[in-house]
Amino acid sequence: MWISRLNVQHCRVIHSAELALTEHVNVLYGDNASGKSSLLEALAVLSRGRSFRTPRIAEVITRGKNELTVAASVEQGVILQSYPLGITKSAENTRIRINHADVQQQAELSAHVPLTLIHPGSVELLTGSPTNRRAFLDWIAFYRFTEFNMAWRNYQRVLKQRNACLRDAKQRQALPQWTRQLIALQPILWRYRQDALTALNAALQGCAELLTALVPQLVLSSGFPAGIYPQDEQQLAQFFSEKTEQELKQGFTLYGAHRADLHILLEGIPALRVASRGQLKILAVGLLLAQSHAIADDTTKRGIIAIDDLASELDEQNQQALYNTLQTAQQQLIITSTHHQPLKNWVNAAKVFQVKHGQVFAES
Repeated sequence: MWISRLNVQHCRVIHSAELALTEHVNVLYGDNASGKSSLLEALAVLSRGRSFRTPRIAEVITRGKNELTVAASVEQGVILQSYPLGITKSAENTRIRINHADVQQQAELSAHVPLTLIHPGSVELLTGSPTNRRAFLDWIAFYRFTEFNMAWRNYQRVLKQRNACLRDAKQRQALPQWTRQLIALQPILWRYRQDALTALNAALQGCAELLTALVPQLVLSSGFPAGIYPQDEQQLAQFFSEKTEQELKQGFTLYGAHRADLHILLEGIPALRVASRGQLKILAVGLLLAQSHAIADDTTKRGIIAIDDLASELDEQNQQALYNTLQTAQQQLIITSTHHQPLKNWVNAAKVFQVKHGQVFAES
């Protein structure tokens, strides 16, 4: 899949922009605050329903406007099919359409826009909370396994109900029922995440030049103490029984797939403890590039990689290693930079757009 046309209305400084993209490399250049990042922010809203800069959609909508719209034409090269899709969001409502039909779930739209976004804040994959790393791994599972999203949604529903039972004595009689359902979902999510991790490790081999001095070891924890196995439902039932009093005091579920983490190690030590800021940046970029490769379960699928401020915090050697790694990628690339000439020299076939004061101009 790749995006052949992108239309953005009322996203920050972008009042209206339409871009005809190439399936290979697209470069957006311009001064700071010109609107380059806003275009990638619009892509994020299309793919994930939210910005990568803020959780509040009202901050993304152009001042004085009530809603933003992001529409695209998506190409499926294998079957030579093109179809439109889009999303309109206001502070109160969301409307999603795929191929002229309304749909209800963001996940349905996300399935058509397999975006991996790399930006200066991506280092939070390593420095941030386990929530970031769970989402990173679950994004792979979402695209590789059609049943994953239903299992994940069921887990969120069951977790919410079980937490309500732990907090409210009037609902306490239903706690065993929701506990059994929570236990039944543990091995399912564990298997999906383990399979996603296997695919991620395989995809990391393609980033060897970028990560030449940094060989990460990735270890998935289950959200349970060591020695408690998420595949063993009988053991889990005994464990939750022993922890009931503790969870009742806390008022929420203390253990399970929602507390899992992806540990990123260098020579057995957490990367956050031994790596420099620049090394953490390189690790995050390498992991995200590998994520984009891993979301495809065969060679007929392609992801979309969007990179905001390509050279941010990278020295010249690492920039060249990143260029070389991207040259081998089969994904559609959408890259922003303050200057286009280095990128133009890197790949002459790139389609170049200048972004100036919220307007986008295609260069010949």
